Formats: sequence, C-alpha cells, structure tokens
Amino acid sequence: MRLAAINGVTPVSVRSVEATERALTDAIIGVRGREAEHDPGVTLAARDAAELAHANGAGLVAVVTHPSADPAILVGMVVAADVPLGPDAAAELRHYLAGAGGPDIREVTESRTERGYPVVIAERILVDGPTAGAPAAGCQLQAVVIDPAGRRMAVFTLHSSTGRGWLELAGVLGQLVSSVDFEVAPDDPRMRVTTTT
Repeated sequence: MRLAAINGVTPVSVRSVEATERALTDAIIGVRGREAEHDPGVTLAARDAAELAHANGAGLVAVVTHPSADPAILVGMVVAADVPLGPDAAAELRHYLAGAGGPDIREVTESRTERGYPVVIAERILVDGPTAGAPAAGCQLQAVVIDPAGRRMAVFTLHSSTGRGWLELAGVLGQLVSSVDFEVAPDDPRMRVTTTT
C-alpha cells in the first residue's frame, strides 16, 4: 500500500518503542518550542503513541502539523480481515462505530478517497474524567480506508492533546487518507510513504 508525501505529515522512526518515543518528543518540541521540554504531557503522549504503535504493528507513526494548530500524533496501520470485505463493509463499519462507539464519539461519517475507496471517519472528543461535562483531554479522529475488493483496511488514528487547530489538522489527515493506494504492492502489507501519487 502506498501513501503520498503530504506537507504537514512528518513520519518518524518505527525501529523501536524508544526510537519512536524519542523522535515524536523531539518533533513536537521542535514545533512547539523549547518551553515544551518542561511539559510532561509531551513525553507521556509520545510514549503512549509509541507503545500503541508497536503493540499493534503500525507501519506509520508521524507528527502532523499546521501553522494554526498544536502538533498532533498520527498512527497508521494495515489490518487484514478474515474474509473479503465486500461492497457493504463501509456501511457496516459506520453503523457499528455509531452504535458501539460510546459517548465520546461526536460524529461518524462515510466518504470516498480520490481513488474511490470507501472511508469511514469517527471523531471523538476525549474527556479528562468519567462524568459528563468534564474538561476535554483532546480530540481524536479515526479514519478507516477499506479495500472492498480485498481483505485490507488502512486504519489511521490522529490524536491532538490540546485540540487547538483541530479542523486544520483533520484537513491534513484528509489529504493523506485520500492518497491511499491499495493497488501498489498488494502482497506487501506495510504502509509506504512516497512522493508520487
């Protein structure tokens, strides 16, 4: 599977949990400035993302930036289904997420990429506490691109701990998601970011 190189998406090393954590931390501090070195949330978010990415075999970990936003962390992976997905897979996934996603799901939508692949998008607003009305702990957007002719899904999870510039960050993710190409190297399950589309 191939992805286009998109301005604002900077992949980091996935060689090890430690290398990923270090690269994410350095990239976020590079965007936010040296004062972010004293923010324990930066290291914590980088560590959580690195552990999640490696535990799930993610092929892409990146920092997503926009001039009007705080940096966010992106984790992408390819998931294989046991059976061919078929033409109704996106609608089934959308209904499942809308029904089982819990109270933090704000919206679930369905769309198509430039190449015509179905994509299901779920937006979550994460809260700090277990009660309604608790302060927001960030925003999360999950986009699942489906290969209806096969068994693969590309799953992208974008997380912003502050939510500042969330719409702009979501737009950058949208550009990346729209570039998904399952036809390239169909036997290779890894995500490859290239400069060609």
